[in-house]
Formats: sequence, C-alpha cells, structure tokens
Amino acid sequence: MTKSITRLLATMFLLAVAVTSTSGTQAYWDGNSSSSGPYWASSYINPDTGAATENADVDPNSSCNRADRNDTQRLRDAGSTNRNVHNDACLFGRNGRFDGVATFQSTGVGNISACPDPDGAGPKTAVLSETNGDGRMDRCTQSGYQSKGTVGDTEYHARLNNSSTPGTQNVQFCFDPEANGCADSNVSSRITINWVR
Repeated sequence: MTKSITRLLATMFLLAVAVTSTSGTQAYWDGNSSSSGPYWASSYINPDTGAATENADVDPNSSCNRADRNDTQRLRDAGSTNRNVHNDACLFGRNGRFDGVATFQSTGVGNISACPDPDGAGPKTAVLSETNGDGRMDRCTQSGYQSKGTVGDTEYHARLNNSSTPGTQNVQFCFDPEANGCADSNVSSRITINWVR
C-alpha cells in the first residue's frame, strides 16, 4: 500500500514538472487541461475588474498562469450586450507562449458572442461559426494569438453570452492546427459558466 502511494505521488510530481516547466513561463495543471508532446493550453475567465462585465466571483488575479476556470453569471438583459464573459487563453510550448491556430468550442447553454480578429487588418483571421444546427454560434477559430500592440497580446480571446436559458456552458479551448474543432485535439483546457436568472 505504501509503495503504491509513493509511486503515485512520484508520478504526479513528474507530471506536474513536465506540464509546468518552460523557459521562465509556467502553466498550471488543475485537472481541466490536457497536453501532449511539446505544447499545452491554459484557458481562463478574465475577471474584467472595473468593467460593466466584471465577474465578482472570479479571482481578480485570474490569468493563463493562475487560471480561474469557473464563473456564475446572470443572464444578459434582453436587447443588450451586457454580462459578456471574457474567456482568454494561451498556448504554451517549451520556449514559452506559442502562436498557432486555436479554437474555442462551446457546449451546453449560451453561445460565443464574439470571436475577435487577432490582428485587425493584418493577415491573421478569426472565424465564428455554428456547427450543430441549433442556431447558436458555438465555435471560434483563430489563426493565431492577438498581436495588435495592445493589452491582451500573446493571448486568444472569445466572448460568451446567454440571454435565455439558465444552466451550464462548457467551453473547451484547444490547439487546432487543422481548424476543425476540438474533438480530435489532445492539447486543450476548459472553463465552465453557470448561467442564472
């Protein structure tokens, strides 16, 4: 019994070292991320401190390196765009943040309300789409991380909203070089929003 526990603890330590070590950058393993090979993902809820969309129950220090992945948010008011939840994310490689094709994929209630272009008029692209026939936008694919020379650069950004149905929205962020969604990705991270009236 003691040997089994010791072996399990040693395995967990080695996994934590493998997942968190980069050149001066750390990403934290919390059971909501998966990784394979030289890349891993970290997705988090931006607390939007001081903004109309501020999420009081989200850690004010939430970031790719200290991810808060759970939020309780009220449904947005009819006819408005208030109470967007800002889902930001990073891809990491052995040398720090990695710039590659990535996707946010939503399931459950709610929708992806914005999928911003990573570089405005530059060559990078963003595609917001509806993939399951329910009329709600559920996939945001971006060709790279934000690179506009502003706050938020080297991260990926999506906005989530819900105006009608209380319940749970799960959003998976993944490395998606084929730009075909997260189903076949082995580098991903998830957040959860509990939408309430």
